[in-house]
Formats: sequence, structure tokens, C-alpha cells
Amino acid sequence: MLSCLVVIVPGRRRAWALLPGQALAPAAALSLVLLSAGGSLARAEAGPVDEALDGGVPFTAVLRITGEPSSLGPGAFGGGKRYLVDAEVLGGVLRGAPFVAATPVVVLGPGGWAGVGTGDTVRVLGTAEPADRVGRAAAIFLPASSPAIEEARGWLGYTDHLRTRFRDLALADSRDRGLLPGMALGDRTGLAPDLEEAMRRTGLTHLTAVSGANCSYVVAFAFLGLRVLRLPWLPAGVGAVVSLVAFVLLVRPEPSVLRAAVMGAVGVAAVLSGRGRVSLTLLMVSVIVLLAVDPWLSVSFAFVLSVAATLGLVTAGPTVVDTLGLMMPRPAAQLLAIPLAAQLFCTPILVLIQPALPVYSLPANVLVSPVVPAITLVGMAAVVALVAGPVLAPALIATAQWGTRWVAGVAEALAAAPAATVPWFPGAPGAVVAASGSVLLLLAMVRRESVLAGWRRAVTRARQRPSVPTGSGTAGRPPARSGIAGRPPARAGRRTVAIVLAVALLGALVTIALVDRRGTGSSSRWALTMCDVGQGDGMVIRTSAEHALVVDTGPDPDAMDRCLDALGIEVIDALVITHLHDDHYGGVEGALRGRTVSALYYSTGEDGLPRELTDATAGAGVGAERLTGATRLDLPPVRVDVLWPRGETRLPEENNASAVLQVVVPTAQRPLTLLLTGDLEEDAAAELLAAVPSLRNGGVDILKIAHHGARNGGTGIIDAVSPALALISVGKDNDYGHPHPRILERLDRSGIASARTDELGSFTVGVTDGRIEVHRLR
Repeated sequence: MLSCLVVIVPGRRRAWALLPGQALAPAAALSLVLLSAGGSLARAEAGPVDEALDGGVPFTAVLRITGEPSSLGPGAFGGGKRYLVDAEVLGGVLRGAPFVAATPVVVLGPGGWAGVGTGDTVRVLGTAEPADRVGRAAAIFLPASSPAIEEARGWLGYTDHLRTRFRDLALADSRDRGLLPGMALGDRTGLAPDLEEAMRRTGLTHLTAVSGANCSYVVAFAFLGLRVLRLPWLPAGVGAVVSLVAFVLLVRPEPSVLRAAVMGAVGVAAVLSGRGRVSLTLLMVSVIVLLAVDPWLSVSFAFVLSVAATLGLVTAGPTVVDTLGLMMPRPAAQLLAIPLAAQLFCTPILVLIQPALPVYSLPANVLVSPVVPAITLVGMAAVVALVAGPVLAPALIATAQWGTRWVAGVAEALAAAPAATVPWFPGAPGAVVAASGSVLLLLAMVRRESVLAGWRRAVTRARQRPSVPTGSGTAGRPPARSGIAGRPPARAGRRTVAIVLAVALLGALVTIALVDRRGTGSSSRWALTMCDVGQGDGMVIRTSAEHALVVDTGPDPDAMDRCLDALGIEVIDALVITHLHDDHYGGVEGALRGRTVSALYYSTGEDGLPRELTDATAGAGVGAERLTGATRLDLPPVRVDVLWPRGETRLPEENNASAVLQVVVPTAQRPLTLLLTGDLEEDAAAELLAAVPSLRNGGVDILKIAHHGARNGGTGIIDAVSPALALISVGKDNDYGHPHPRILERLDRSGIASARTDELGSFTVGVTDGRIEVHRLR
């Protein structure tokens, strides 16, 4: 597809006729990318990391850090601050034998990992777990010891020192909430969480990551500055490239930054050459080259969005400007066209990441666009001043922060406005609807003369009575013209071809994004779902595409069946009934309706099983196994540990016989640790905490509140576990007074977020940008 565009777009009218003869170019490009992908896979699989994954064996790893730490935020992982760090396993020691490898991993580490930087070498003991999606990382590395860090040397070490000095000076003035390091260097470590959320809600998050625009500003400023000094084109171009290389080293040569640098250079080429058709060709060539160098970019949302935005600017930008120019002065049209063209191409992909539309994204981007180039350039000048004249750096940083305070103010004001975001259809349907809207709007702009003429004719017919024509219908009319708004027909035709091809590529990008999301098992990226089953419990934990672990089924078979249907679950890898009360097992028939079940487990203080369960097991053709502390549920990649009941002792109180499960669910970004407590009451919970002291170490992300939030569940386990999120499954307007005010008060006082089925209905839980997020199940 990309190679065809390279061949067709800049060509002459004979390009279409020559296409069969040019088939060698697409074949060569495809072969290059596939060979690179094969080599990348072979390199990643070299070494014994797969062996460590299979056995969960601790090993000593020597890691090379390939990305800056990304904070998950306070309380995002069981109350302890954690960091995600991209790294590569270079070697180490496994079972006493040294090994050499080149395996990319994502490190999920505690606070000690905040100090690592790109290029550092780290030696650490830990374990590896399988990554949960297709992507560069072959595993998630979980450190079990403090990292021994050897800092990077050379240019990486020097630029890290500059980044640290810049960040410290910028954070000394808190009025922009830590925004300047993000906008200038892509360093979001000091960004206030509430401002980060406001920027997400207003479509301004892209400003805190290094993008093609940042690279464009640096290259254009360097090139034009050197031209002002009367340097010839070639030396000025070389100087601009040197400036870009220095900028990439400063903001870190991560894959996303390298992608942004190439895209930014393409954008500058479009501006300086004034030849959009060539710019489109350069874009396609750059994408092919980037995919050949790093095939994993093809499943990166950041890369797909960058290509889509640049594609929109290069192909649809002029048409959007011309269309808006019919309604407003041309300078205003040009200002609006940039974010609008990019948004038309990016929205179908963005709704896959977050099924919501930022209503004020367009005005927000327009309002901040005048200050963004100045912030980038003054920020870069401050970095240069740190080297050449440190006394000037604080004044330059203060100047740049006038702009960042304006950006922060716009984000916060519009995020607080009514209906800042509008819910959208999740998954593939939402992407298809958004793409259809973008395509229709673009086609209307391309054929705007015809659309306007048709509108005028319709209005005229509505206002006038029909009359019998007396002539041929053509007298006095100007000769028909093809093309767009005064442009020669050939030029208009080429633009139409370019836009049609761009729309086709947009569809391909959406398809890539959909395939990527299918790799996570659900288009909404859910890790677990609390089903609204009324006054009862029913939880679904995703194990793979269309597969799940189901814990309890509520009292209503139809409600459980609807929830599983909505999630697309076809196979239940394991069904666990925590105890034998009807509000936990009564819906079992609905859970098994039309689905395959591989195993059924239960816990009870009783001697036998109720008829509903015996009938269910007979119908499913599986046996029912009673849970004990020795039971092992093998559901890779999900890990399930039975913490209660302990041993083989049967407890006389059925609530206290509830199975308590600790479940670790891998997600695309980091694992989620769940503690599921059934209807466990306060006295048994205290015994559990005494028997499993590790629960107090902040290792639980999500706690399922026991007994629907009843008072007898107690608050001791809430205090001990201190989760980031509490789940309460409870019937709306129930007669039991659940959840009890004492439980809600303790959650509120502890700063623990809660999600309830009586308020949300069925809801999903997942991880987005390192944060645990809850969404209604539609």
C-alpha cells in the first residue's frame, strides 16, 4: 500500500498505466519489512528468557535501559509508587549458568527505578512474566532486589545531566504545574496529575510528548536562522540536521522520538518545498524505512497516530483550508485547518484507545497553537544557555513558562466546561462510525462545489413552484467546469486521487489498530468485569480472547448470560463458586449457556452441592473440585492463588468458608493484582491477614469488598491491603442496607476509589497510560 503511493502520487498521468510494471517496489518493501521482523523476532527470542518465563524462575539480569521511567502515580499499584521502564536483557545468570541475550522487556519496578535513565546498565535479580499483547516487549520483568545502576556515559550521560538541570529549574516555579519539561523535552515526571487529566480531556496530551511538530520547529528554526546568516542551502540543511540530531539526543532517542524526528523532517520538507505531492511520497518512504528498522512500530498506537496526523496534514490540509476559506478569512482558515485535518484522520484511532470524544479539542488546540512553537524554541534556547551561559537559563525558562501557564489554563478551563467529553461507541463499531464520519466530511470538502450547488438547487425548488422549461436547460449558463474552486482539472484530479488514497490508508491504519487491540482479547482493553447481577456477585477475568475465569454467577442466570455475551466470552477456562449461597451460584446455568467450561471449583462448609451445581456440572461434562489452600488453578497468563480456606478444615459458617483468591492479571502496560474475598466476615478476614502477612505489603491493586459491603465484612482488610480501587457488587435499592455507610466512610477517608454495580451497572476495569480505569459495559 505504502509503496504503491510512493509510485503513484508523484507520477504523471501514465502512473496508473505503469502500475503493473512497478509491482517490484511494493514487493521489495514488503520483503524488507518482513525480513526485518523475522530478524527482530529471532533476536528477541535468543537466550533463555523463555525458560525463565515458563518456570517463573528468579534470575539475575543485566539490563540496558532503552527508555525513561514512566511513573504510574501514587496509589496506582496497591498504594506504592511504581515505574514502567523499557529495557533490554543483555545477559545474566539463570540457574547458576551465565547467558547472553538481547530480549526487550518492560520493567515494573518500585521507587528505586525512578533514577534510571536511557543508556544506563542495571544488574538486578527478578522474575519474568509473559507480556499480554503483541509488541516489542517479550516479557514483563519484576525486580526482586534493588537495582545496581551503572550510569550512561558519553552524550547520553551528558544530555541526562542537562535534562536534570532543566527540570530542576523549571519545577522551581510551580505555577505551570510541571508542564514546561513535558512540552520542551517530553519529560512528564513532574507534571501534576490533575493537569495531565485535564489535558487528556481536552485533546492536548500530545503537547507533553515530543512530536513531529517539535522536531519541525527545531529544524525550521535552525535552517532559516542559518539562511539568514547567508549560508548556502546545503550547509544550512546540514546544520538543520545536526540540530535535529542534538535535539533527539536531548529528548532521548527512543523509538517514538525517532519516529517523531522523521515525521517532523517530512513536515518541514512540505513547508520548504511547497509540494504536497512530494511530501506524501516522502511520508510513505519514511514509514517504510521506519518499519524496516523497527517492525514493532506497526503495532504502536503512537506511531499509527503520527502517520495518520501527518497524512491528514499533507493530503487533506489544503482542501480543508480551501473549504474553511469560503466561510472565514484565509489566515483563520489556515489556523483551524491544521488541528481539524489531523483530528479527522486520528479520531477513528483515538476512539479505540478511549471510547470518548473530547468536545473542546479543536478550540483548545487553536487557542494554544500560537504559543506552542515559542515554548519549544525558548525551551531549547534555555538548554543551550545551560551550556553556553548558565546565568541566562532561568530567565529563558521563566519566559517559556508564560506560555505553559496559558496552555495549562486553557486545558483546565475547558476540561471543567460542561460536556467536555462525550461517550462514544467502544471498540470496532466506534472506530467504523468515526471513520465513516471522517470520510463523508472529507468527500464533502473535496466535492464542495457540487455539494453547495445541490444545496442551492434544493433550496430553490423548495421555495419556487415547478414550471415547464421552455428551452434546452443550458442557455445562459456558464460552461461546466471540472475541478475544485478555480483549480485546473488536472490538478483537482490529482488532489482527489491523493485524498482517496489517503482515506484508504486511513482505513488500513484503523485496521492495524483494531488488530492490535484484538491482541489484547477485547476491543475495550478490559482486564476484568464486574457484572450487574443484582444482589449478588458475578466477576469475569479475561484470560485470552473469548476466554475468561468466572468467579461467582449471581442469583440470576439471564443477567449473567447477558454480561458474558456483551464481553464475547465463548470459553470459561475455570468457573469458581466462592461459597454455596444462592446469590453467588444461582446464575450458573446462565453462565454455561452456549459456552464451553473447562473446570469448576467451589468452596463450602457444607457436605454436598446444591442441585443447580450438580446439574450444571453434569451438563457441562466436568467434575466439581473443592478448593483448598493446596489447589492450583493453571490459567496462564493469569495467575490464581487460593489464600483461603487454609488447609482441609471445613468452616461451619458458610460466609467464612468463602474462597479468597489472589489473582494476577497481565495487561498491556503492567499486571493488576486482585484480592477477591467472597462474603468473608471480619473475624475470618483477621485470620487471613495473620496467615498471609504479604497482603499488607501494598501488593494489591484491586479489592473486591466482602459481602456486598455489609458491616460484618469489617474494615480491617481495607486498612491492611490499602488498594487503589475497591469493587462493590450490590443490588440497587436492596433491602439489606448494602453497602454499609461504615464501609463507604472508611474507603472515602482512606482515599480509595470505589466502583459499584448499583451505580454503574456492569463495568469493566483496565489500565490506560498506567492508570486503573473503570468504564460502564455497554
